[in-house]
This record gives sequence, structure tokens and C-alpha cells, in this order.
Amino acid sequence: MICTGLVLADDSHRGSDFHPEKVYERIFYIDSNLEFTLLHELAHAVIDINHVPVLGGQENAADQIAILLMITTHHGVGGDLLDKLIAISGEWMMEWQEQVASGDVTYWDAHPLQIQRFYELTCLVYGAEPDVIETIRTESWLPIQRAWYCNQEYVKNREALAWLAKEYSHVEFDADWNLVTQESQGPNIGAVKLQIGQPITNENYEVYSMLVKSRRLQYLIARSNQILKLDRDIDIVFEAGCSGPDAWWNNEQNTVFICYQLIEQFSSHSKEIASSIRKLSVDPEYTMLISLPKDVRLWMLKESLTPAQLNLRIIDILREQEKVLGE
Repeated sequence: MICTGLVLADDSHRGSDFHPEKVYERIFYIDSNLEFTLLHELAHAVIDINHVPVLGGQENAADQIAILLMITTHHGVGGDLLDKLIAISGEWMMEWQEQVASGDVTYWDAHPLQIQRFYELTCLVYGAEPDVIETIRTESWLPIQRAWYCNQEYVKNREALAWLAKEYSHVEFDADWNLVTQESQGPNIGAVKLQIGQPITNENYEVYSMLVKSRRLQYLIARSNQILKLDRDIDIVFEAGCSGPDAWWNNEQNTVFICYQLIEQFSSHSKEIASSIRKLSVDPEYTMLISLPKDVRLWMLKESLTPAQLNLRIIDILREQEKVLGE
């Protein structure tokens, strides 16, 4: 888990300027979300293989560790990294909107709700550099009630990350949070290996071509093999024959599967992310509104209720129900 994001320890973008318009670029948007997906699933692999003790949900742990390592290995939030994190966060917002619109919100799933993942990521990013990226809060990406504690959350998670890296990787963090190689390193028995499945549809061919040509993907695999402590091989398989957009770790086959359809979804969302971010910037309550069922949103508009007023109205209704039940 812990070491997965270390594959991003690449200084090529350090010190570069922040260019948020890059988030709207199709290839950049796809690459950012594919990179995080790979790290997230590798996190599951390392948790399983090393029997890493995890308090709370494993999905939360995989998300947080991947994001924290992206931040740490870039020595803070800035430049190209911030562009990537906004693209990842934006994808979760897009997926949440689609779930709400379709009425297909699965509250029982092992994964947190996509809108929760959106806020978790935004909080960790803000907590890493609150003075540098105050615009994340002022432009309504993060309510002040959550932003107030984000720096504490970031510090605590980073301390846990340092312990995990020391225990389960070939690297550790020094006092200044720079990555250094551990003095005592055992040999790696296993390796991370890449397999790119053959395309089936016309859309698959475009994804296949992108994956085969991706230098970044090759770099991630090579860097994983430098850092991860593995006692067996892990296959990264890009699969064209999935039933839908998905990615998962299979512990019986020691394989991370990433579906072509998921990459195609990233491509589709890259065309819509600009309008969603504009809505979020203009309407401070946008992310709250999209979390409500359609009939509730219509009722709010009819009654001219804000989300805060809606909460009070719901509390009043619940109290009335309690009285009826008590009688």
C-alpha cells in the first residue's frame, strides 16, 4: 500500500507553475486518473501480500496512502502535481453526479461514496499546503468546517505513512521528508509485470495504442520494482473484455485488473469536467445539491430552501415523527 505512490518520485515537474487549464486536456486528465487507479490497486496488493494491519476501511487506506505519497514525493503541492490531484478529484465528482442522476447510489458498498472521496482528497491536498492553495477553500471546493482540521489530518496521515514505508518498502523518509534508501535491503523475489490485453472494439484500439506508447506507464512499473518489497510476482493486466468501467485487485491470481472501459470513461469525463468545475466555483452549495435526490432538489427550489434550511426542516419532520410514534 504505502509504497505505491513512491513510484511518482519524479523530479521532472518540481518547481513548475500551476496550470489548472491542463485539467481540461483529455490526455492529461486520462493519465492523471489512470496513474491514481494503478497506485490505488497496487496499494491493495501490498496490503494483502504483507498482511498490513489496517484500521478502518481498506478502500479509505488505499486512497489516502496513494494521495499522500503523490504529495510527499513531490515535496508539497504545486505545479503539475496539483493539476493531477484536481483531475482525480474532479473524476470522483463526475462519477458521483452520474450515480445520483441515475439513482444508483450504493450506500452499502465497500468503497466510500464518490462525493466523500472527493472531499477526502481535497482535504488532504489543502492540508498539505493551506497557505499556497487557499483558493481550494475560497472557491467552494472545501467548506471551512472541514478545512479547519485538514492540516492536522495531513500531518497524522503522513506520520503513519512514514512507519508504513519503513516497514514495507526499500525506502524511508528522512527528517525533512525526503525519500532515502534504507541501509539494509533484502533482495526482491517478485516483480511487478505489465500485460496489455488485445483490443476488441474501435474504442479499445485507441486505448490500446495509448497504453502501448505510454512512457509514464513504463516508468511507473519500473519504479515500483525498485521500491516495493515483494515475495511474489504481481501482474498488472489491462483487460478489454470487462462488463463495465472497473479496476480491482485479485488476491488469488496476484493480479491487478484495469478495464479498458474505465479509461474510456476517463476520456468521456474529460469533455465534461470544465462545466462541472465552473458550476462548483459559481455555486458554493453545488456539491451539496448534487447529493440530494431529484425530487428533494425540486422541492427545495419550490420552497426556496437552502441546504442549511433543508436540514432544519428535516430535523423538524423527524421530531414530529418521533412524537407520533411515542403516542
